[in-house]
Amino acid sequence: SSGINAEYGYATKFLAFSCRELVRLNIAGCTQLTDTSVSYISGGCHYLSHLNLSNNLNITDKAVRFLRRGCKLLQRLNLQLCPKITYVAIQRVELGGCKVSHSIDINALKLGPMLPLSRTHKRPMSVGYSIFPIPSHG
Repeated sequence: SSGINAEYGYATKFLAFSCRELVRLNIAGCTQLTDTSVSYISGGCHYLSHLNLSNNLNITDKAVRFLRRGCKLLQRLNLQLCPKITYVAIQRVELGGCKVSHSIDINALKLGPMLPLSRTHKRPMSVGYSIFPIPSHG
């Protein structure tokens, strides 16, 4: 399994640093995607405006931090079915003016503290959450 992760990491690194002018990238459902993979994307693809990372169980708030720092032009970020991404991380991205799609498991909902909105924040805030119940097995 670590061999697959290493290969995927090299592929992501190659993509990010060979295609620096990418504007849209859809890597939804890539099960080997990690925070490190996202760091390569944020380090090489500074022109991204739309990024789909949905359906990924591995990426965390760390990946979102990389994107905030490296992809300043990001307008839409899809994090549907990325359960390790917290609400606080999403709020921070949205404060930068990016519309984020994210699903929340209401049965395991653990919201962190709400971030205060800046009075000087001039960009409109938009939220694209899908809240859905997860069936209980028992």
